[in-house]
Amino acid sequence: MSQTIQHIAQTLKRDIEQNATQGAKTLIDFAKQYAATNKLKHEALILKLSYTKAPEQEQQQIVQTEMLDLVNKIVQDHLNNAQSEATVAQQAAVQKVEQYFAEQNAPKDIVFEANGIHKTYKRSGFSLRDINLQLHLGEIVSVVGENGNGKTTLLNIVAGELLNDNGKLTYPAFEGGKAGNITWYRVKENIAYIPQELPAWGDSLKQMIQFEAAIHGIRGKDNDLEVDYIIQRLGLEEHLNKRWRELSGGFKLRFALAKALVWKPKLLIIDEPLANLDIKTQLIVLKDLRNMASSFRYPMAILLSSQHLHEIESVSDKILFLKQGEVSFYGALDQLGAARQYNTFEFNTDLNTKTLKQRLANLPYQKLYHTGISHVITTDLNINYAQLLQYFLDNDIPLHYFRNISQSVKKLFDL
Repeated sequence: MSQTIQHIAQTLKRDIEQNATQGAKTLIDFAKQYAATNKLKHEALILKLSYTKAPEQEQQQIVQTEMLDLVNKIVQDHLNNAQSEATVAQQAAVQKVEQYFAEQNAPKDIVFEANGIHKTYKRSGFSLRDINLQLHLGEIVSVVGENGNGKTTLLNIVAGELLNDNGKLTYPAFEGGKAGNITWYRVKENIAYIPQELPAWGDSLKQMIQFEAAIHGIRGKDNDLEVDYIIQRLGLEEHLNKRWRELSGGFKLRFALAKALVWKPKLLIIDEPLANLDIKTQLIVLKDLRNMASSFRYPMAILLSSQHLHEIESVSDKILFLKQGEVSFYGALDQLGAARQYNTFEFNTDLNTKTLKQRLANLPYQKLYHTGISHVITTDLNINYAQLLQYFLDNDIPLHYFRNISQSVKKLFDL
């Protein structure tokens, strides 16, 4: 077994060195099969996204090196686990415990449930209608849709900041969360809500985090330990002496996360966490959110809204798409487009549409159009990603960007 994984790892590292884009995809499959922890699997996903988003060659080389380091880490952890009977036994015991609770106590895993939620704004006439939603510990659910379609309204209702007009809310895991008889001050003791517009902090940044921990019952030495831990966890040590207005948008969000997470809420709600963040900070925040949701000791449910579709797809367990106040889609990404009749691809090229159509003359496709930013082409299901890419190369169609969006949230928008 050790020779097998080491041989595969050596081949993978050569692939990464020769073609990091393709190697990143293979790295994800390698991590899924051999990684000892979910954290390593998520790191593979984040590295693939990081390489795609890296604007300069120097940054791509840094990510490429991190990919190679991750391969070594996966191999070492896998071999250590294989050599340790105690570790194997412990993992088996944990799996049995998790399976037992999943089967016997499934309702306790549900943090929030909504059935038939309605909310109408009489002045504007906008209505959020018939919303059904479940949030589980360890799960990230992302709410997407065009502006003005009810994303923030839904988040405010779940956070207890806005009362719904009709429908039923329940928080099964929280004291006082019984449907029809919710004790809001008890429920909110378990919810951390970070709005898009962050209020300014007036006092010392560290003191604000300490105060938040204190009002949730974390005092004395425990307060110091928890605050210091979350500050180090989010890399905030060098910024503690700054004023709020001196912080970048990314570090304001990280401090808001520290304030919310220091007391370990069971439900974290964030409105547009990636807005106004640079690419590097977006990746850091996404990685932190995925790790926090999947924490073994303190798992939490995370509900967030975002317009950054490609980024949140890499970390979300489920997507809820709102269109004109109604749910257009709700489920896992692999359910999206499962019953489709065509494949859909998005790409950028220097060619104009007329020239592009001439070079696509021998390709059977259904539709080709330009969104104003990129081209979108739909093909029969028998034409896959690799085949279409090869056709582009063979017919001298230069590409700056190419992506299969057949099962992407992007298809839900009217492009």
